[in-house]
Amino acid sequence: MILLINKNRTEIKVGEDKIFIEDQFTLVQGKFKLNQLHEYYSDDYLQIQENLDLIPVEKIINVISNESNSLSGLTNFTKILNLLSGYSKIVENNLEIYLKFSKNIEILYTLFKLIYFSAKKKILFKELELSKIRKSSSNILAIVDLMKSLTESINNYKVKLSYIKEDYFQRKNQIDKIKKDLTTCKTLIQEQSQIKKNCFNQINKITRQLEGSKTENEDNSFLSLGIETNLTNSEKIRALQKKAKDTQYESNKIRLRAKQSQAEFEELLPNYEIYRNDYEEILETINKEEKRLRQAQKNYEKELRENEEIQFGKTEELLSQPIRPYLEIEHEILKVESELDNLSFPTNLKKKNFLSNMPLMIEKFKEIDAILRNHDEKININANEEEIEEFFEQFRIFENLINDIENITNKFLKTIQLQVQFNLVTNKMNTAFLIKTDFARKSKIRVNFENLTTPEKIFFIISFFISFKVLLNSKNIIFSNLFILPIYNTKGGSIFRTIRKIIPLFETDENLSDVSIILLMSNLELKKDIDNLKIIKVNER
Repeated sequence: MILLINKNRTEIKVGEDKIFIEDQFTLVQGKFKLNQLHEYYSDDYLQIQENLDLIPVEKIINVISNESNSLSGLTNFTKILNLLSGYSKIVENNLEIYLKFSKNIEILYTLFKLIYFSAKKKILFKELELSKIRKSSSNILAIVDLMKSLTESINNYKVKLSYIKEDYFQRKNQIDKIKKDLTTCKTLIQEQSQIKKNCFNQINKITRQLEGSKTENEDNSFLSLGIETNLTNSEKIRALQKKAKDTQYESNKIRLRAKQSQAEFEELLPNYEIYRNDYEEILETINKEEKRLRQAQKNYEKELRENEEIQFGKTEELLSQPIRPYLEIEHEILKVESELDNLSFPTNLKKKNFLSNMPLMIEKFKEIDAILRNHDEKININANEEEIEEFFEQFRIFENLINDIENITNKFLKTIQLQVQFNLVTNKMNTAFLIKTDFARKSKIRVNFENLTTPEKIFFIISFFISFKVLLNSKNIIFSNLFILPIYNTKGGSIFRTIRKIIPLFETDENLSDVSIILLMSNLELKKDIDNLKIIKVNER
């Protein structure tokens, strides 16, 4: 029990002992038992410490309720989960009905697609046949027109050829004759030059040889030049000189004749080239056209063989109808067949005889209709809106409380460069609310409670406890190391280090300055004094 005697003096009771507190921060040292302090703590807070990674919301509400009767009804908001669980079952029922309905609609849609694409396929095949007939008819007519055109073209070119043929060959013969004469002249000039050369060679030989010395080859050489061999060397030289002179004269005559022929050739050549180019071009064109005509005749015979069943008598009428190209229709048929192939049917429905499936589909829709009519409580949500509003209002209040506790706790944790975040979650079965704690150090490294150091854990546990008290406007906060789990409550160094860090905040923070801290420490020795902390020692028990 805490009894305010006057503004500056407070009385607390521990077991049978009364302790008077006159300072803002007081440390009472002694040997206490937990049951002596039952007025100042809650068993729920000890249970919360068993798992500070996930804290049951009901335990937190119990701790709050022990301090404030006005908040005792907060537990009602946890009924939200029961409501949601019931709603979830109704949603599942509706979803099941929806899935049945959706599946039936999908099957019905598949049936309609089957009907539609099957009918469309038949129409496309008819159109394809018409297109084929039209294509064949059009091809044959086009080939016939081409053969007519080619025949006319060949005849026209042959007429043109006949016009220039005589003139062309006349000029060709002239050119050929001149070319032949030029070739002859060239040959004669070469022969005369060789005779002249032989004459001078013989003269040179005679002048280098003694009189009378000769060979049989020389006699043959003289005879080939038309000179007698029984002449003296002087007579031979004169005869050879005359032969060379006559040969030169004859060469000059041949050259003159060749020059005249060349001049005539150059005069006739341009006109001849014109005739030759025209003649060869027309002849080449005729050959190409005749080749195209032969190919067209082959194509014509092939089309007739491949389309013997088509009556081409109605070709003009067919060609006047608006029919799409064969390839376009063929491509669309492939798309339709692909759609049909991709249709999937349940095993209990017959794809080949699809119309027989319609009565079965009607029965399935009737079954769904019966469910909707006869199971109102399983598919409709009947909610008490006022009750739900109350639950959510309490939920909002609790959220605000948790946010406030988080903010106060972080004021204390900031002194050791630590921060906590409280997140409201549910358990795996969605049957209970939990507070999930996430911690972050200054380096932004996130850790859970179990990964904190022991001093950090103790600091958080004490800060968390004091935050509850501050939040609920306790002006005299009583804390004992016995309010902490046994694994931590003997860690005097960490506990007093926490107190040393927290007390200055109550001195500097205007929202905490009117709060008194009373520490009941059992079996813990303070080795170094804490500023502004009054120490009271009581008899050991």
